[in-house]
Amino acid sequence: MKNIKITADSDLSKVVDVLNRSHRTIAEEFGFTKENNPSNMAFVDCETLKKQLKKGIELFLFEENNIPIGCVAIEKSSNETDTFYIEKVSVIPEERRKGYGELIMKFAEARIKEKRGKRVSVALIDKNYRLKHWYEQLGYCECGVRDFPHLPFLVCFMEKKL
Repeated sequence: MKNIKITADSDLSKVVDVLNRSHRTIAEEFGFTKENNPSNMAFVDCETLKKQLKKGIELFLFEENNIPIGCVAIEKSSNETDTFYIEKVSVIPEERRKGYGELIMKFAEARIKEKRGKRVSVALIDKNYRLKHWYEQLGYCECGVRDFPHLPFLVCFMEKKL
């Protein structure tokens, strides 16, 4: 599996396609629409991604046999010097349950270690029990749940020490 670092000057269409396809299944499962959850990755566009890249997230696209199959973003915490966030963890539906998600997470964690990160945080839909269990299998522990007024769900935060 090959990874490609994406910049604000990159063609973002492949990443947007991976994000939209990957998160559409969750949007459908939880009843999200562009109207009730516009920030969901099922509805992200190139301009939104470009703005996030300019703010400093690192974004990587993963390909297998030159076919885009997944992506991940890494962001350094502005509050805690040794903490990073892993975001946008995505694998297209037809490539799930083949180990790609775990490989993407291992890549992101290794990248964070290179940057001297000691703690990783992920955020997810609190009622997405399947995903929560998956993160637990990767060594993440739930550290809190928060209600954000602009989101139609509670957000679960999970952490892992590296």
